[in-house]
Amino acid sequence: MAAPAPVVSKAPLTRFLKDKLQQGSRLPWTTNFNHMRFVPKRLRSNKWNWDAFNPDQKNDVVIPQERVKFWNIVPGDKVRVRGRYGNKLREVFKIRRLENIVEFRSPANDPNALLPAYSYASCQLYVGEYVFPPLPGSTEPRRLPVFAERLSTTQPVWNTRLYRWQWERFATRTTPVVPHLKGQKIKIPWPKLPAKEPLDAGSYDTSHEFVSKVTYVPPSFSHRLAAPLPRVPTEEEWIAGMSHPTQKAWFGDSPPVEMYLSRELSNPHSRAKKMKRWQSHQAYKKSLLKDYITTELRETNGRSPKEAKAEAIFKWREKLSVEDEAERRRRWLTLAVADKAKKKQARKTRKAVKRRDELTRLGLVEAPNQVVPN
Repeated sequence: MAAPAPVVSKAPLTRFLKDKLQQGSRLPWTTNFNHMRFVPKRLRSNKWNWDAFNPDQKNDVVIPQERVKFWNIVPGDKVRVRGRYGNKLREVFKIRRLENIVEFRSPANDPNALLPAYSYASCQLYVGEYVFPPLPGSTEPRRLPVFAERLSTTQPVWNTRLYRWQWERFATRTTPVVPHLKGQKIKIPWPKLPAKEPLDAGSYDTSHEFVSKVTYVPPSFSHRLAAPLPRVPTEEEWIAGMSHPTQKAWFGDSPPVEMYLSRELSNPHSRAKKMKRWQSHQAYKKSLLKDYITTELRETNGRSPKEAKAEAIFKWREKLSVEDEAERRRRWLTLAVADKAKKKQARKTRKAVKRRDELTRLGLVEAPNQVVPN
């Protein structure tokens, strides 16, 4: 199957992704192409001219057309910097894809020290150490470090298991030229990540004694499909077994919990469950209609069979309408609605009691021109 074409999102970079990419990556593989996305103007800096050989200068992102898409120099590789630095080997510590910058480990391995950084174009991959013919006037062969001057790669392929792009890299031209490998491609293996060492156990870690302790004993019933299922208990047996733990329960020493959890753990909203409930409701409506018709035809009271059936159908529809309304109200009457209705009724009751008490305590002040009713 052909590999999918590398896709670069057309959406511009966000501030979070830009800051994350500028912090650099210590992973040797490529999982996406966010570093090729457009950087908005509000996230850019005015310092576009920078010197790649000056590690103290602040660098900014380069335009997308000049960024490296597939990086062949990754953390863990050994490279040299071209120019006045000679053949000094440096180990790549981090890469900054937005800026085409390669960072190296500090000489003293000081975590607070400023990491030396150089441009991607000024770095040459270390291929290895090879044996060269001796110099004129000497008989001892020479062992010299060889660096890749030109690289070629295979077609990048998407690894569906590891979710990343993979390809092989080769040195097609080296400096110095290896005599017995002249004109051949030299494969450069990818660096391997160091294995993570386990951390020391702390106060929040569980000891091996508790982790290895067996806390679950599987049931003793047969696991064969042809074996008979254990008997389902009655309601009285279940309540007695749960309410009296000191007595011997109905299931003995092996409670078949796993078998009775299949119905509770299954999805009640699956298509099969919905279809089964609908078919059951249709069968109930047909059975109810048949009962109404049978009852009306048994006592016609001077009506014709047609009139009796019509009245049975009318009563059947009225019954279904009442049940639908009751079901609708049951679904509507949730715990929150019921609690709200209960509070509302309590307020109405308090208001009525207060009004009745006020009317009971009401008294008229004696004043002229008052008439006592008969």
